[in-house]
Amino acid sequence: MSFQRFDISPNPARENKIPHLSVFRFASFQTSRRPSQAPPAYSPDDVLAARNQLHVKVLHWMRIAIASITLLVSIVIIACSATALRTYDSTRYHAEWILPLWPSTVDLRPTHALLACGVILTVASIFYVGIAVAPTPLRSIRSLNLTFTILTFLSLFMTIFTTVFANTINSHLSDSTQAGTLASWTCKWQGFGSAAPGRFSEICAISTAALDLVILMIVMNSLSVLLAGWGWWVGAKIKRQSAEAKGEATQV
Repeated sequence: MSFQRFDISPNPARENKIPHLSVFRFASFQTSRRPSQAPPAYSPDDVLAARNQLHVKVLHWMRIAIASITLLVSIVIIACSATALRTYDSTRYHAEWILPLWPSTVDLRPTHALLACGVILTVASIFYVGIAVAPTPLRSIRSLNLTFTILTFLSLFMTIFTTVFANTINSHLSDSTQAGTLASWTCKWQGFGSAAPGRFSEICAISTAALDLVILMIVMNSLSVLLAGWGWWVGAKIKRQSAEAKGEATQV
């Protein structure tokens, strides 16, 4: 039996092939000590918004509440005005009465003004609630303040104009026997009870209710003006605090 001999003696040629540790650049394995360039988790505006979160939240929900109440009231105004017009159309040519129920000239402009005012208030309320609730870019404080302010003054103008316009015409024709409005003519029969012809009591009641609701909307819109001013004050406060925070950060 023969055994093969292995040479385990060091081979200088093989040792020369092993690279020396000096060829490795250990500096490349060191972690960078430079600060991270990633943006902070919260910006100064976010911090300021959190500080004023209570004011912003209360303002937000109060505006939505005002807009929702305005929407409901404006729908009632539309219903009352439309019902008065429909009742008038169904009674002005009633065959049961020998004499005409209505004067020769019936001025429908006050009722049309109430109807138009109700429609405008409804559209404005739906528009603002949609912007305030939907997740859109218009939900910033400045955009909501601007939208709410424009809609508030538009609604206030419409309610004041409608109230003055309707009351002026009703008062002018209240004593006339040849002309009248739906409210002025039918309300002359108040106190007659069942003797009042052709659902006059109903027309008088709903016409008066529609006008009273428009007057109520003047009060609501006046409150909305205060909310609009509060919104601009909160926005200016956040903007001022943001400018101060940025100035302090620049000095540091």
